[in-house]
Amino acid sequence: MAGRGASRLMLTMFTHNRCQLCVDAKEALHHVRKQVPFEITEVDIKKPGNEKWFDEYKYDVPVIHVNDEFLLWHRVNIDDT
Repeated sequence: MAGRGASRLMLTMFTHNRCQLCVDAKEALHHVRKQVPFEITEVDIKKPGNEKWFDEYKYDVPVIHVNDEFLLWHRVNIDDT
């Protein structure tokens, strides 16, 4: 079937503006993106409207979802990718 297996990876990174681990994760993902193409959306868990994510991840950012499924939290280790 044409196009099968060519699904696009969509990452969601849950973050907030005072998160050094998030800065480190973004840098690591930038390196991964050179090898594996993906789209990324950032969700600031402290912004109005994101209370659900704040309640769930306030102690765990950064959190990464891939195609709406949990992948990892705290650190992105490119040696494991």
